[in-house]
Amino acid sequence: MKRTLLKIGAPLVAILTLMIGLRIGAGEAVRAAVVFGAPEGHAAPNGSTRLAWQLLTFLDDRGVKETIPMKGIEVVARSKGHEARWKGASNADGVAEVSLEMEGLAFGDPLDLEVRVEGEAKPLASGPATWGPKQADRSTSATNAATARPTVRNGIVGLDVVVEGGRLIAGFPTSVWVRATTPAGMAPNSLVLEAEPEPGLLTGREKATPCASGWTEFPMTAQAHVTGSGFTARRAAPGAGASADVDAGASKDASADAGAGTPKHPAGRWFGALPVAAGAFFIRTPSTLEENKPATVVLIAPNPRDVVYAELDDTRGRVVAAALAVATEAGDPTPRARFELPPLAPGLYWLVVSGEPRGAEHMAGAAVSKAILVGDGTAGLSPDAAVNVHDACIIGPWLAQRQATGFPRWVALDGLPARSAENRFRHTVGLLIGVLSLLAAGILETLLLVAASREARVSFQLAELDEDDPSAQKVTAQPPGGGVVMAVLVAVLGLALLAVLLIAKG
Repeated sequence: MKRTLLKIGAPLVAILTLMIGLRIGAGEAVRAAVVFGAPEGHAAPNGSTRLAWQLLTFLDDRGVKETIPMKGIEVVARSKGHEARWKGASNADGVAEVSLEMEGLAFGDPLDLEVRVEGEAKPLASGPATWGPKQADRSTSATNAATARPTVRNGIVGLDVVVEGGRLIAGFPTSVWVRATTPAGMAPNSLVLEAEPEPGLLTGREKATPCASGWTEFPMTAQAHVTGSGFTARRAAPGAGASADVDAGASKDASADAGAGTPKHPAGRWFGALPVAAGAFFIRTPSTLEENKPATVVLIAPNPRDVVYAELDDTRGRVVAAALAVATEAGDPTPRARFELPPLAPGLYWLVVSGEPRGAEHMAGAAVSKAILVGDGTAGLSPDAAVNVHDACIIGPWLAQRQATGFPRWVALDGLPARSAENRFRHTVGLLIGVLSLLAAGILETLLLVAASREARVSFQLAELDEDDPSAQKVTAQPPGGGVVMAVLVAVLGLALLAVLLIAKG
């Protein structure tokens, strides 16, 4: 009876032990964090190095990652005897924008990071940070990449179109700058530029006289995601003021026919599609800000949103960033957020806004940017002549041509491998105990089968002989042996089951 129980119980115990061991080896869900690095911007006014890095918190359950919000996060950075701390929480996307200021930190210096959260004994991520490739200062010279591509461009006056930020913001006015390049002997302000928007595009002015530099601003509002416009340059009527704007309410025919001798045929024409950023936030801020003074930027959502990701980059790297909640304010139902900028040193900056945590990397989709100038001078920013920040006809197109093409990031620290190390150890231990229990059960089952075979053979021999036959006295059922070994194997099975249960409970 006992052997029968062992024959049935040993495999069951071994399989149960293996199942629990494999379940232990499958690992548990762990919480971890990843830190995304970005090039550091110019030093703060106090001389400290600013690190505006992004933190992502997530739950890893058997290789399936899910971003989760966390409260009570603390990030500690240490380098060359200096330390900086940041405390906060990650939002519903699992994202937190971390701002650290460290004295004397330079790109490539040793930097140790530690990310902890309340309720966790071990850090979500810890170790030396990895620096990405060194980034050169962004070129601030104008390029053809900032110019909209025309479908038609002809005439003796060449027209070029630049959209501020590279794309129109649907539902909000955006500055469109048109430059008239005239032949020798013709002054740009002797022309009248006419805007001819396609359906789905509104313009704040239909006609204007270019500045002496040849630039003209047309505020335009896209009402559709696909739209375009034409621009025509005509000679101004004799006696018209060279720098006065033509009345926006006047008709186009009146401009062409006003005054004797006014040419009716255009001197230059441009037509093409104007790119539109569908679903993008509108950035409300002046094009120039005072140096070393904080400022507030208003970010207006085109539709109901929960969060907006905003960052400020200079010609070197990321200066400050924030994940802001979008909400309505009293008296205005339009969703918006306010981005607080710290005191800034003079120079060129880009405000980048996106609905995605990493939208600024490639400036695609609804990610938009706006170039701003801090301070009154542009020394060292451009090979061009000094830019007069008080002249809208100069600073406007100068900034419009400085378009952002993307701001790189890299994985500076990944906390998942360290957090998963315990799971890997449990996997090894669980698998080892499970295999050991199978081996012990296999040996025990073999011994039990051998013993049963010997007993069956003895019983068969006795059944063939009469009880009075002297030979029957010689056939005896000797114990099969191996009793100590079987006892040891039974103990091994019991201890293996107990071990996996203790590990599982732990």
